[in-house]
Amino acid sequence: MARKIVWATDFSENSKYVGSFLKAVSRKDETEVLLLHVFPDIPEMYGPFVPQTPNIVSTWEGARERAELTLKKWAEEWKAKGLNLTPKLVIGTPVDDTIREAVRYKADCIAVGTRGLSGIKGFIVGSFAKDLLRSSPIPVLTVRFPHVKLEKILVPVDLSPATEFVLKYLPKIENLGKITLYHAVVVDFFMEKEEEEELRSKIMEDMPKYPGAEVVVDVVYNRALDVPQTIVDYAERNHYDLIVQTSHGRSGIEKVIFGSVAEGVISRSHVPVLTLNMKTMKL
Repeated sequence: MARKIVWATDFSENSKYVGSFLKAVSRKDETEVLLLHVFPDIPEMYGPFVPQTPNIVSTWEGARERAELTLKKWAEEWKAKGLNLTPKLVIGTPVDDTIREAVRYKADCIAVGTRGLSGIKGFIVGSFAKDLLRSSPIPVLTVRFPHVKLEKILVPVDLSPATEFVLKYLPKIENLGKITLYHAVVVDFFMEKEEEEELRSKIMEDMPKYPGAEVVVDVVYNRALDVPQTIVDYAERNHYDLIVQTSHGRSGIEKVIFGSVAEGVISRSHVPVLTLNMKTMKL
């Protein structure tokens, strides 16, 4: 099955890492890639109240021309490495126009590099990737480091409607690698081995099933009840190549109160993460 992916780039080192992952996917399927750079228009770059003087316009046009040359150079480089790739520069608002182009392209996902900001810094600064995650109707793939294979896929599940949602999506990617359904039970109190096994067995009875997928229930002690770190630790310790997760799409005060497991995984994971937003996606 052909796959269509929008690679949204800002020409940073982090964005380059997306290419290595897309090459891994291309070995499994015939993949079409739109290498997209959204260059901010003058109000977006300088602010809506800055007058568009000849000097401002000239500076902006020079920056746009350099962006076009860089995009062309990237396209030539990654075509030579074997990617079926088409470059496109769009002038507008990065998040909104990336989504608009991805919808127009009928993309299967939007791939972006991420710096993995976390804690208060990540909350204040935010990131292009996080803004995409909150509003994109298309799955968002985030990549932090070079990744050159795709054989094992970890799917965190929590026995909620989010699990039902991700199970409906899995047929789209089941041919990319071996799938594991993973449920982390994070506790902040000591359990005897027998108690732990009894708890695992009870939860295993209610775990969802997917044809050909392994099912894992992991009971982990963590004083901070840090579910995102538990998921990341398991994925990295067991050498998974992709994490596929759902996000409830919370924002504002709701997000501050409840936090976000999805964003926590993205900000810490060395493994690429494909995130499905339940609020914006239709399956």
